[in-house]
Amino acid sequence: MGFSAPGPTALGEATVDLDAYRGNLDAIMRRIAPAELMAVVKGDAYGHGLMPIVSTAIEQGVRRFGVLESAPGLLLRAAGIGRDIALFAWLLGPDDDFRALIEAGIELGISRLEQLRAIEACGAAERALLHLKIDTGLHRNGATAEEWPELVRAALALEQAGLAEVYGVWTHIAEASDEEDTEAVRRFENAIRMAEDLGARFTVRHLAASAAGYAREDCRFDMVRVGAFTYGIAPGGGVGPAQLGLTPVMTLTAPVTSIGLGRDGLVGVLPLGWAHGLPSAAAGLLPVTIDGRRFPILDVAQSHTVVDLGAEGQKALGERVQVGDTAVIYGRPDRGELTLQDWADALGTIGEELIVRVSPGIPRRIVAADGNAAETTNGTA
Repeated sequence: MGFSAPGPTALGEATVDLDAYRGNLDAIMRRIAPAELMAVVKGDAYGHGLMPIVSTAIEQGVRRFGVLESAPGLLLRAAGIGRDIALFAWLLGPDDDFRALIEAGIELGISRLEQLRAIEACGAAERALLHLKIDTGLHRNGATAEEWPELVRAALALEQAGLAEVYGVWTHIAEASDEEDTEAVRRFENAIRMAEDLGARFTVRHLAASAAGYAREDCRFDMVRVGAFTYGIAPGGGVGPAQLGLTPVMTLTAPVTSIGLGRDGLVGVLPLGWAHGLPSAAAGLLPVTIDGRRFPILDVAQSHTVVDLGAEGQKALGERVQVGDTAVIYGRPDRGELTLQDWADALGTIGEELIVRVSPGIPRRIVAADGNAAETTNGTA
């Protein structure tokens, strides 16, 4: 296969539209009201960029963030995100610095007695804010029904000693079926009643994430943790972002770096491959969009992707695709582009799984509301 001389060497770009993010936040907050929104920003805000996403959400009135792990929570505090903004971390291990977390005012999701013992022993100068987690069937951390009374009693003992405040109660649900979610709600409410009988007084109760929070009022309680939906990532199964009134926030593009003759006509090369997060299974299933026209993906190699430009490689206006042209891998349907949801549906997965695989080496172009680039981060391959 012979190709023309290499063109641009840039990997491409992941454009993050903060205006779309703002619109999604507004739509979600209206949908779940009067419950409060906790915007989940795990995984560098699902690969969109932690600081610009958090700053934008604060501007839109969001006051609670789920950070998952300790590091992003401490990073946000060090960057100047004050105590008026709640940060919630729940993936906590024995190597975490509980004293640093507590003294940074980061709220802690507690599933096990060992975590309470670590809090008691850490010598923090402040009280820990605890959200106690009950497992309601998903089996993603959380105390079992048998363990729950002991966890509550131990947390209340810390509260009595002035070391903690039993602030919240929470769980994850599977969102697998309405019947399973209804059962999870019942188990959650039973666990709350049991804890209250033991003396707990919770300020905040939260069960639902994106899908259940959007669909079911009985799952919202005081707060809904929403991650994927805030970025315009839909749950799939025939439901895309447009049906939810949401807009995809990230557009992934790459330049055509070379053009040559393949077995059946012209082919173009894009400098992104499976090492950058593009699934190799996309070959033969999905196209990219160049100037409004779709060109099938022939192969996804480690460092590049080959697309079929056809016998003449013609664009919609009759001009040949050229080196330097921009190929949209996924973006927004209102621009005639495939969406992340189209990719997920074709590959039998969910959009969240695809977007978190996008390499941090691909530069992120953060676009402000006026359409201008507010910031560009230079990735490394």
